[in-house]
Amino acid sequence: KFEKDDDTNYHMQLICSMSNLRARNYSIDEVDFLQAKLIAGRIIPAIATTTAIATGLVCLEYFKVLQGKPIESYRNTFANLALPLFAMAEPLPCKKLSHGETSWTLWDRWVLKGDILVKDLVAWFAEKQLTVYSVSCGATLLYSSIFPKHAERLGQRLREVAQRVGKVTPGTPYIDMVVACEDDDGEDVDVPLVTVVF
Repeated sequence: KFEKDDDTNYHMQLICSMSNLRARNYSIDEVDFLQAKLIAGRIIPAIATTTAIATGLVCLEYFKVLQGKPIESYRNTFANLALPLFAMAEPLPCKKLSHGETSWTLWDRWVLKGDILVKDLVAWFAEKQLTVYSVSCGATLLYSSIFPKHAERLGQRLREVAQRVGKVTPGTPYIDMVVACEDDDGEDVDVPLVTVVF
């Protein structure tokens, strides 16, 4: 446990040394031990107070979630203890997107089940009149329609491609993917995250 007033535990010596190393690295004025102790004495209560306020406000909103309250009863709070300023605003509902007869928000998630092929995923989007041009898992591109070599991946299991190319651990029960697609006019369509459960 951090204790700034007990010099035998060397907590403040470490804090002072580390902060001066950082200051030296970024050409900031260094401080002596007593000044570092004074700064730490101000920071700890400020952090505790801010944390208590944020935690309390989050708990109040969580009670509303548990009670199933409508969106109009929720509040976004902006607090600045230095001014002091507390401003509350009613959150806006999530923007609804649609294409054809399908509608969604970017908070939604599309879930597909089964050990499907890459072409099955592409066909699932084609049923929604959307053309898939890339599929990513994390930072890895699993499929892209612009790379001729990726055409052979269409006939492969999505799980196997994710394990081989995306370095997904074998035995993983699902993968989350970002699918980039466009409509018949060539306009990009933002779709939710896609989860494939094996």
